[in-house]
Amino acid sequence: MAKQSKGRRAVVSKKKDNRHIWLIVLPVLAFLIKMIVMANTLKGGWLGADGENYLSAVDGLNADGFFSEVRNLHYWPAGYSIFIWILLKIAQGNFLYLLSIIQGLLFAYATYLFTKQLLATRIAFLAVATSFFVSFNPTLSLSSNVVGYETPAAALLLISVALLVKDKVENPLGFSKKLTSLSSLAIGLSCFFQPRNILFGIAIFFIYFLTLAGKKSKIQFAVISLVILMFFPAVLMGRNIGAIHSATISTNLGTTMFIGIGDGATGGYNGKYNGVPCPAADKGTEAQVDSAKVKCALIWYVKNPGKTIVLAAKKSVFFWSPWFGPAANGTMARNPWLKIDPIKTGIKTQANYDFIYGGFGKTISWLWILGQLVLLFSGLIWLWKMGGNEKLLAKLAGAPVLLGWLISMGTIGDHRFRLPQMGLSLFLQVAGFYGLRKRLSIASITPALEASTKAR
Repeated sequence: MAKQSKGRRAVVSKKKDNRHIWLIVLPVLAFLIKMIVMANTLKGGWLGADGENYLSAVDGLNADGFFSEVRNLHYWPAGYSIFIWILLKIAQGNFLYLLSIIQGLLFAYATYLFTKQLLATRIAFLAVATSFFVSFNPTLSLSSNVVGYETPAAALLLISVALLVKDKVENPLGFSKKLTSLSSLAIGLSCFFQPRNILFGIAIFFIYFLTLAGKKSKIQFAVISLVILMFFPAVLMGRNIGAIHSATISTNLGTTMFIGIGDGATGGYNGKYNGVPCPAADKGTEAQVDSAKVKCALIWYVKNPGKTIVLAAKKSVFFWSPWFGPAANGTMARNPWLKIDPIKTGIKTQANYDFIYGGFGKTISWLWILGQLVLLFSGLIWLWKMGGNEKLLAKLAGAPVLLGWLISMGTIGDHRFRLPQMGLSLFLQVAGFYGLRKRLSIASITPALEASTKAR
């Protein structure tokens, strides 16, 4: 018996070692492929949806320094432009190569770190599949070669959640100040690139806060996580105070919300988006106008619940829509995958176009949307029911995904907005696929067992 037990442990240990090797190989292989793509791309990368705006902001930083008054540095959050500015000082005309390398390395490391933590849970068997689908998702992975905050934000979010999972495995009742600080640093830096990620960070840390035992531990955790998390948005606010004398992170939220509301709005960019009447926004500084628009938008939502629900449904469809096709809606026209997507590039004739954008294409698009949601919620429910660290993982991974969706319903329906949470979303969908397969296999076995029992 002892020999059998020892042999079984050896098999389990070998299987774990093999998984760990694959968790290194897959992200590294994906990174190398992206480096080959980079080497064959003009200047080493592509411009994303707001690429020109970031570079224009960088020009302002070059000309006037950190407190430049250039509009793009306060209309959009300045964090990502400041990041590019630093790289430009290092690499000058070759900064796009350096940007692609750094973003690619960050994404590879984040994928490895996140999937490695799965090995310490009861869902270790999902680690390799998760690594594969995250590493080789063409849109998410290739976007690390793009001037855009989305993939770095996705990587930092994976790192933040991974470190908290690692902390819980190693410290079931307490917490590690080092791991908490690093996790807060990761999500805080993502907030520097995209301030709405503050909501993700608050949700993640609140969920983890509830798992701690003891008042002292909870207070220490709250102080460490929130101070580090809020440092980065505070830097953006301080920069804008020095530049435009306004304590604001950015001034585009009101305009963004106005695109998604009003009687003529569709919830996205594919219709009229004149907003709603807002006399308070007719005068004042840009920050004051933005604040007034936000208030007017919120009031409109409250006063028009029926229209709000209809628009929220449309925005949800747009948020989960495919990258192209009859149901696609958003700002992913520069998606690098679309440059080589065999379906899109295969549209050569009117007949091809009619086929893709006709009834067949619409059916596939809706199956895509519904399929994502079925797998996502199946994964959440399956992990939640497992309890323990797996339930915690469902909460930590699910909170940013669901909050990102909710934010989109309150602003614009844009499929690009799901990219920062996409690594976590893909993990949940992998879990959902396994959970559904297991449930279906049990359902098919049960009748056979019942028949066998009756026969006896």
